Parts: sequence; structure tokens; C-alpha cells
Amino acid sequence: MSANAVALPERVEVRYESLVERMDRGGLSLAEVLGYATQIAAGLRDLHTQRLVYGAVSSQLIVIGASGATLKSSGGLRRLGDGRRDVAAFGAVLAEMVCRVDGPEDLCAELIAIAARCQNDACDMRRVLISLRLLGLRLSTAAARRPVSTQRTVTRNRAAAKPGFADRIRLRFHMSLHWQPLANLAAFGHSSK
Repeated sequence: MSANAVALPERVEVRYESLVERMDRGGLSLAEVLGYATQIAAGLRDLHTQRLVYGAVSSQLIVIGASGATLKSSGGLRRLGDGRRDVAAFGAVLAEMVCRVDGPEDLCAELIAIAARCQNDACDMRRVLISLRLLGLRLSTAAARRPVSTQRTVTRNRAAAKPGFADRIRLRFHMSLHWQPLANLAAFGHSSK
């Protein structure tokens, strides 16, 4: 190399594929499905917060890359609206992903229930996102509690009797979801007397 030569960084090839291509390539893990679903739900929630809708949620328009799943940016797809069709279409995509997952039956059944609620009730995307995140916490807790050896099983069983930090945080989060409506109900009961 001469003194004036500059070393250029090698070009890194980034591969993007649609969700359909990813599913055709092989089975999805439950963690992948939850990760992709949570990322797409967060994107849709952000759009709906701005009173915009994507309008064409499908597995062909979800792009999987190194950083996870995103909605394909297409010029004319976003318009004003309430997002019910987005939520129903998201439910169909979630059901399509769950059909190709290999995981615990109880968690898969909950994902199917979330997909059905999206398709039938067209609920708010914020609620869907909260349900997905709580399910993700359950999956990570279940994976952390899986015994590796007999010695660890004994240790984990003793530790399971006393709630840990993560359990207390999860309980506080769960309580916060239900506390506000209960507090409003209690306030209503006291004011009516």
C-alpha cells in the first residue's frame, strides 16, 4: 500500500427478508414469534397514537432484519383512521406465525387467544402490546426456571419459595394495570354515599 492509499472498510451485506420468507425458511421459535409480534405491535401502536393507520398489515409487508421486525415503508399505505383493520390484520399475521411455532402449549394457546381477540374484537393495539410483553416475561421466567441439573433444581426450588426481585417487579406492574380502575371504582363508591 502506498502512503497516500486509504483503507476503506469492507462493505457489510445486510440481509432483509419478509416474514413469509423467514417462515418458509424454517420453523420459528416462540421467542422469535413474541419478539417479532411485539416489535410490529409497537410500530402499529406508534402509528395509531398519531391517528394514522398502516392499512395493509400482512406477512409479506413485514421485514425481518438484523435489528428485528419492522413494517415495510411504502409510500401510500399510511392514512388517517382508527386502526381497527390494522389490529385485525395483525391478529391474522400473529395466528399465521403461531401455526409455525414449536413451544409450550399453554403459551401458544395464549398467543392464539391474543390473535383471536385482535381479529374478533379489534381491540386497542396498546392492550395487545401489553399482553405480548407480559407473555414475553412469562416465557423468559419459564426459561430461567428450567432446571439444568439436580443441584440447581434444589437451589431453584428453595429460591422459588421466596419471591425474587423480578417477581416483585412483575407483580407491581400487574397490580398497576388493575389498580387504577379499582381505585376509580372505590372513589365512585365513596362519593355515592
